[in-house]
Amino acid sequence: MLRSFYIAGTGMLTQRSKMDVIINNITNVDTTGYKKDQVISRSFGDLLLDRLNDPSILNQTTYVGGQNTGVYVDELVVDFTQGPMEVTDIQTDMAIAGDGFFCIQTPEGVRYTRSGNFQVDANGTLLTQEGYYVLGANGGRINVGTGEFTVNSSGDIFVQGQNVGRLRIVQFNDNGVLRKTGDNLYYAYNGENPAVMQNPNVVQGALEGSNLDIGREMAEMLTTNRLYESNQRILKMVDESLSKTVNDIGRF
Repeated sequence: MLRSFYIAGTGMLTQRSKMDVIINNITNVDTTGYKKDQVISRSFGDLLLDRLNDPSILNQTTYVGGQNTGVYVDELVVDFTQGPMEVTDIQTDMAIAGDGFFCIQTPEGVRYTRSGNFQVDANGTLLTQEGYYVLGANGGRINVGTGEFTVNSSGDIFVQGQNVGRLRIVQFNDNGVLRKTGDNLYYAYNGENPAVMQNPNVVQGALEGSNLDIGREMAEMLTTNRLYESNQRILKMVDESLSKTVNDIGRF
């Protein structure tokens, strides 16, 4: 009976964690370049139950079967599926069609992002909305001036017909090494140095939208809520049974 208590309890904890992730996803449905998170849950290792020295089977031990001990959150996975392209016709807005990440200089080091809603400061330097520097192919800052500029599909930047630099677009062998740090930025937890893309596909005047399917996410929220309530009811039933065992049966 106590095992049932723990199994239902771990189920509730897992569904609560999943609900937190779903709510965060829905909150970022309009965030440029946002990639949704997914919770991967696993079962604890099963216990093998034995029937020991049962006189009816001539004092032999037989296997009764497995006993599950509950579930837990094993991993939080980012879905890097391409989001929809949204045309803005704003020169500082850029999107990457296909694989690749923009490189951003932050106080904590170089970070990576799919969010290309950049801005230009008074000195003509290309920045993120948070004020971090967008890096060029040579690893330095990019100055686009304070007037008009154009960016071709390879990430080359032109001001009045003159090439003033190139966006540093990189790719990883496996995007699974990336972890979120906030501000729609990522870092490689294993220290991997990504490769510079030779032929990226940059689109100026457009932004990549969130890859979140709001309808599916709402359905997931309802399912998660029902599973939480089911575990809650099981927990209540087990608690009532234990209460009767201790307070009623224990008196006889």
